[in-house]
Amino acid sequence: MVFYFTATGNSLYIAKQLGSEPVSIPQVINNSDLTFEADRIGIVCPVYGHEMPKMVKEFIRKATFKTDYFYIILTYGMLHGGAAELADKYVKSVG
Repeated sequence: MVFYFTATGNSLYIAKQLGSEPVSIPQVINNSDLTFEADRIGIVCPVYGHEMPKMVKEFIRKATFKTDYFYIILTYGMLHGGAAELADKYVKSVG
């Protein structure tokens, strides 16, 4: 299961390479049930201001992920500016 947040389409492109039916975070974030279960669950999103977009962080905080393997892929141009280290905190909070 792959979730994505994209503005220009780059993160959607990556999400489609990882899963046949990626799920848009903006389309599900307000659902009443945010419990997801799969062998692997991933999130693909761009880096905004040296970190993950606010909506992605909110989604991770609100959702429950039942998985043995949770990952985040960050897309960015030239420098991630520490976003990978910040995202790692969210990965650890899920597991």
